[in-house]
Amino acid sequence: MEYRRNSNGLKTLLEHWPLLPVATVAILASQVFIFFTRLSGTPWISFSVASFALMIVGGSLIAYAKLPVYRSGRFFTVGLQSVPESLRGFYRWGWSLFLFGIVLSLGLLLSKP
Repeated sequence: MEYRRNSNGLKTLLEHWPLLPVATVAILASQVFIFFTRLSGTPWISFSVASFALMIVGGSLIAYAKLPVYRSGRFFTVGLQSVPESLRGFYRWGWSLFLFGIVLSLGLLLSKP
């Protein structure tokens, strides 16, 4: 709908604004894809070491947060509610680091070592 004679103005921009985030994500995803497909040699080894380190540190934080739960005899508990309140930050950070390490290692699968 045209509200001004020479320009559609702000109303048209607000109607079509979701295109900008979608385009931005698509451009960033393609740049990351290109980066990982061209990765080889020493940078590949560095990213591999970093991904394993992130997964090990994340797993250690998760185990540290779940240790009181395991000591109480509950071994098959899942989720944040099973972790004591004081250790929930360690649990969240552990999962964040662990999942980032997995995403990084999956990106390394795109490359040719």
